[in-house]
Amino acid sequence: MRTISRLLVHVLVGVLVGGSVCPPASGQVISNDVPDAVKGVKIAEHLGEMIPRPLMVRRSDGLAINLWDELGDGKPVILVMAYYTCPLLCLLTFETLARTLSDVDYTVGKDFRVVVVGFDPSNTDEQAQSQKALTLQTYDRAITPTIEDGFVFTIASKENARRLGDAIGFVYKDLGNGSFAHPAALTVLTPRGVVSRYIYSLDYKPRDVKLALLEATKGKIGKSIGDYFLHTCFVWDPQEGSFTIQAFRIMQLAGAATVVLLTALIGGLFLLQ
Repeated sequence: MRTISRLLVHVLVGVLVGGSVCPPASGQVISNDVPDAVKGVKIAEHLGEMIPRPLMVRRSDGLAINLWDELGDGKPVILVMAYYTCPLLCLLTFETLARTLSDVDYTVGKDFRVVVVGFDPSNTDEQAQSQKALTLQTYDRAITPTIEDGFVFTIASKENARRLGDAIGFVYKDLGNGSFAHPAALTVLTPRGVVSRYIYSLDYKPRDVKLALLEATKGKIGKSIGDYFLHTCFVWDPQEGSFTIQAFRIMQLAGAATVVLLTALIGGLFLLQ
């Protein structure tokens, strides 16, 4: 309850000061009375679009890298656009994401990556490093080098941040004085850098995150028969803003399982004769 109350207070303050926007599941700002500073700030979904190539960013250790270096090895990516001096939404995004990922039975670095692109070029490597350290502290795992490498915190130039934002439909505004109005959303990328799914709000459900990662790899990172059923039985419901169970698919799978069992039974009876 304390975490929920704190989240509500921060979101309300963020709306009042116009510092950030958390869009509904549709990705659109629906109020006609929002401050001018946040008008137009939204997620304009670009499902199926590819991120710019190449896209140079600076990692938190100061090394310049191509964002594409974090792709291509079969792992999906949770992409977060944020800035490290954000007093409200970004801090909550990092904390909530780390806690949610702690409840997902996939491991950062081993099964997928989390890539943060800071869109304020005035942010420093030290600020990015500090946020990475806080995120790692919140992630409820024994931190290994693989996990540490799987959380990638970067800073982009103004131009490259805009290129990336335009590609994935992340619309934000520079308000001056080091503050930005921006939406709150995770963007899930396939291993080829294609936008696969958006996850909205600050109440990330572990099941939705897991299903989005499975969807991005067409189930290839699944580790059990349970993962297979999750991947095939749930579909994204844009009205609910989450994955919901697909009854018809369950009936199909149940029918197929029945056929397999009957075939095995009949075969077993023939062998006994």
